[in-house]
Amino acid sequence: MKSAVDCDISIVITAHREGLLSAPCGKSALLAKQAAEAEGLRCQTIVVLDRADELTSSVLHELFGEGAVYLETDEGDPGQSRNRGVEQASGTCVSFLDGDDLWSENWLVESYRCYLERPDVVYHPACLMRFGDERLLFWHVDSECRLCDPEYLLWSNYWDAMSFAEASIFRKYPFKANDLALGFGHEDWHWSAWTLQDGVQHKPVAETIHFKRGRPGSQMSQVNSIGGVSWPVSRP
Repeated sequence: MKSAVDCDISIVITAHREGLLSAPCGKSALLAKQAAEAEGLRCQTIVVLDRADELTSSVLHELFGEGAVYLETDEGDPGQSRNRGVEQASGTCVSFLDGDDLWSENWLVESYRCYLERPDVVYHPACLMRFGDERLLFWHVDSECRLCDPEYLLWSNYWDAMSFAEASIFRKYPFKANDLALGFGHEDWHWSAWTLQDGVQHKPVAETIHFKRGRPGSQMSQVNSIGGVSWPVSRP
């Protein structure tokens, strides 16, 4: 059951077994939250501890103290842990952060400014830098520009799940659970295709960046090893 709306932004951090890496992640969220609150925005922090190990849990509890809501879940799935966070969100808007990724300090402020102009849009960082097992740089495309071809989503994903949108969008379009035995994965890819198919636009937020860790053994790498899905546009 979702809480009544009593703040502007709910920060949903999904943590699993990131250990000490959850500390810089949490600090980046705190800096972004402080920047937002300096602009008069009210923020809530929700930490979803999805099968989290003791070290990850203790690091995040020490970092946020009583300034966060903690949810212990047994989903074993990135999309489902985000859904659990959204269920408890009391903010008008929600933004996601994985437990070993980083936001730029201006992420929440700039995303909320964009939201006020277009509240029906899903917002993404302008740039995404992948570190860890690979070093890659992505620029998120605007779904309303000529460079965006919806049919491209049959082959690959334009956008990452670490997004910002009105909470009602995430509730209307919950993430589908991965099913690696059936070859269904990359829940963010499915989510991108589903929302765009229903007319929800996706836009980058200028001068923002996310840092995303890639690691062997993640669900993404497991999906890639079996070929992933060929047609991500089926509805849940």
